Amino acid sequence: MPAQAPDELIDRVLTALDSLTDPEIPVVTLRELGILRDVRMTDDGLEVVITPTYSGCPAMGQIEDDVRATLAGIGIAARVVTRLSPAWTTDWMSEAAK
Repeated sequence: MPAQAPDELIDRVLTALDSLTDPEIPVVTLRELGILRDVRMTDDGLEVVITPTYSGCPAMGQIEDDVRATLAGIGIAARVVTRLSPAWTTDWMSEAAK
């Protein structure tokens, strides 16, 4: 199978991750909540950046596991990075989530 172009790979990852909901609010996706901050190619490979809604969010471990499992299910390995800065804000939420 030929390697995917970076943009195609990122689109594929975003499509897969669009199905993931917040474990505490399962009617809202991670992307709609603004927790899923970025998917990008780095020198070390694919990276998925997530930011918790608050620094002590107990669901972040589950969210990281869900991201990894979802991507593994479609044959994609990625590093999941939790970023605390800048801090999450409701401005990152989609209109649908608000």
